[in-house]
Amino acid sequence: MLLSAALRSAACRSGTEWGWRPDMMALVIDEAETASLLNIGGQLQFLLPEGTCECHWIEVDALADEPEGLTWAERVARAASVARLKMAELGRRCDFVDEGRKAFAAPFAAYEADGGNVRDRMCFIWYLEPEQR
Repeated sequence: MLLSAALRSAACRSGTEWGWRPDMMALVIDEAETASLLNIGGQLQFLLPEGTCECHWIEVDALADEPEGLTWAERVARAASVARLKMAELGRRCDFVDEGRKAFAAPFAAYEADGGNVRDRMCFIWYLEPEQR
């Protein structure tokens, strides 16, 4: 990982995938851009002890409609800009916990019945790509 130790230590892990709380995504996107990593995007997940609840419809695709012929630096800058805009739009449009609760009522109820807070288990699994040389 080419991200800082601080971001790596704040990450949640789902198998080999890395994710961060929604409020940290701007930092992840910015740091990835600074490190010349391509922000591909990702989706909302709740990593509960019983299993992963993936809200695949709450997603960011930073490479959608990417024009052909861009240099790596142009792709990195464009994808970071798109990712920031789409994450902000999702934050305004969606209540992430409510979306998860509607789709995964039983696992959420079981986790909360044991005293868990689903907000603490929420993250955006995020995909980054280094330049292929």
